[in-house]
Amino acid sequence: KIFGERELPFHVKRYEDDNPRVYKSIPISFPSHWPHDLNYSARSSDGRVTFEALPSDAHGKYCALMLLKAGDPLAAADCDPDVLRSYFEKEYPQFNKLLSGEVMADVAAKGASALPSFRYAGPRLHEGGRTVILGDC
Repeated sequence: KIFGERELPFHVKRYEDDNPRVYKSIPISFPSHWPHDLNYSARSSDGRVTFEALPSDAHGKYCALMLLKAGDPLAAADCDPDVLRSYFEKEYPQFNKLLSGEVMADVAAKGASALPSFRYAGPRLHEGGRTVILGDC
């Protein structure tokens, strides 16, 4: 609340995450007949994994995220790529066929990353007529 010698006109509230998730990023390209200006989202039948794909260009290249709990075996570095492939075959067949064996092996090999915690700066999001506090700063 104190910046140098002056008190700031806002405070930062940090929220406790009661359902934390980690993620693994997955490069994926969609076929030309699929719309390339949409986000694609799917949740597994058991709620274990959420798949989110966001466009990274206008030509079908996407950055997908596999969101899961930290203790999930698929979140571990060096998880079995065959187990990951089987999970995608069962839960995400529409996306599974778009992922090469090399991509699947790369995703299985890397460890998961943590999502940032949510914070709110308030009571207002502006200071005078010149400054606005927004987004993921």
